[in-house]
Amino acid sequence: LQEEFGKSRVFNTPLCEQGIAGFAIGYASTGKTAVAEIQFADYIYPAFDQLVNEAAKFRYRSGNEFNCGGLTIRAPCGAVGHGALYHSQSPEAYFCHTPGLKVVMPSGPADAKGLLLASIRCPDPVIFLEPKVLYRSAVEEVPDGDYEV
Repeated sequence: LQEEFGKSRVFNTPLCEQGIAGFAIGYASTGKTAVAEIQFADYIYPAFDQLVNEAAKFRYRSGNEFNCGGLTIRAPCGAVGHGALYHSQSPEAYFCHTPGLKVVMPSGPADAKGLLLASIRCPDPVIFLEPKVLYRSAVEEVPDGDYEV
């Protein structure tokens, strides 16, 4: 991706969830599209404050003058049988009860593609949670082309 889009758009970040979320929120607030990945949803808790108190309230706090739509936070979630306590959590309920955030979770590969495209284009910040169980077990035809779910 870096060769195609350049070093200024595709780069590695340190594993600092607060920094990843903060950078993505700031970038999205300038009108750009930010798709940030938290390695495991279990590690999203240090970024929780920024997501629920900054990203979710950005539009409301500014009287609809500013927003950070274009922000998508991706994170694999759920148990797969061998993850132990730090690789098996499902934090979706925390985020689902936060006004200003949209939370989505695909049920299969075709759903994942359509939901991810819809999330990236959404005018609101989106938490895109990917069930880890689907990574190796879901088998489904994914339509070519552009579509949203």
